[in-house]
Amino acid sequence: MTTRTLNIDTPSGPVDCRVAIPEDGTGPGLVVVAGTPAVCAELAEEGYVVLAPDLSEGAAADGSIFEAARALRALPEQKGRVAAIGFGWGGALACREAERSDLAAIVAYDFDCKPAEAAAASCPLALHLVGQAASDAGAFRGALAEHDDARVFAYADVAPGFVDPGHAAHDRRIADIAHTRTLDLLRPLIGPHYDFVTLFAEHAHHEFETRDVDATMATMVAEPYVNHVATLTGGVGHDMLKRFYKYHFVMQNSEERDSTPISYTVGGNRVVIEQVIRFRHDHVNDRMYPGIEPTGKTVELPLILCVKFRGRRVWHEHIYWDQASALAQIGLIDTGALPVAGAEQADKLLDETLPSNELMADSWKTSEGKPL
Repeated sequence: MTTRTLNIDTPSGPVDCRVAIPEDGTGPGLVVVAGTPAVCAELAEEGYVVLAPDLSEGAAADGSIFEAARALRALPEQKGRVAAIGFGWGGALACREAERSDLAAIVAYDFDCKPAEAAAASCPLALHLVGQAASDAGAFRGALAEHDDARVFAYADVAPGFVDPGHAAHDRRIADIAHTRTLDLLRPLIGPHYDFVTLFAEHAHHEFETRDVDATMATMVAEPYVNHVATLTGGVGHDMLKRFYKYHFVMQNSEERDSTPISYTVGGNRVVIEQVIRFRHDHVNDRMYPGIEPTGKTVELPLILCVKFRGRRVWHEHIYWDQASALAQIGLIDTGALPVAGAEQADKLLDETLPSNELMADSWKTSEGKPL
């Protein structure tokens, strides 16, 4: 990402603007109103050319957004359509100027104005409501009932500023949810369009095929993290994660390993991959079996990967599996008296016609013949 400044003329006089250019050098445009430099940088990292005019809270709907959008379209790096993201009063200002400025979409965070002001924009719209506005979400939805594409999200437990990492009210978890919802609106309308499935396949190729740690890290952001949820293994930040990959992951992968995809669910900044993995426990496997010597047994498991991207790079991975089944399949759990399934989990995921409810066979009998 690179940044520079720009001065534009508006009906109220000259206005300074911050411009942020994404790593790719070009991208669709975002006018950001009342957003902090950290927020602008985050959006540029997602692939947008960002122009943030230094407007005051009292700015009237006098053409400031129109001039900002026009200046953004004139930048050589800006490609495609332009949308706007406003914070607080900035969201209402963008809504009032949406039609004149030919905005493809508007996202408003901490929207603290009346529902009718949101309804002034006929373009696709996402409102992130906090505080009193969150409690009035029903009124906003009612005012926007006839809108072709209006999305109203309420966050009752956060305060204005929750998306800004530098703000006292920052809430990382809720900000992450809101950010994904924003990209879910923007990506289909203006891009940039990334093939997250293919991008992650490249990452996995270097993990399991080339076993090249440097190439694996090159597919990720500067400070990524990975969390194997069942065993708390992985790493946070570049150095910790590279150490994990180099000494506790890449060279521990079995030569007898394959995976079968079940589904891909793609969002504005993530892909959720459902798959069945099969491998022989013929190496030390610290991520799944820390402290356990190889048993030589074959393991077959359903696996869920929740992979989040920042732009075209992997940011983090949350990886889930049934650890009880994993332990049972190498003989470390006696499943005789426990409701734990082994490779049958994977078998049924691949073939839903296989028997159901066998672990609850006795209680299942009690409902036989009962009215439905």
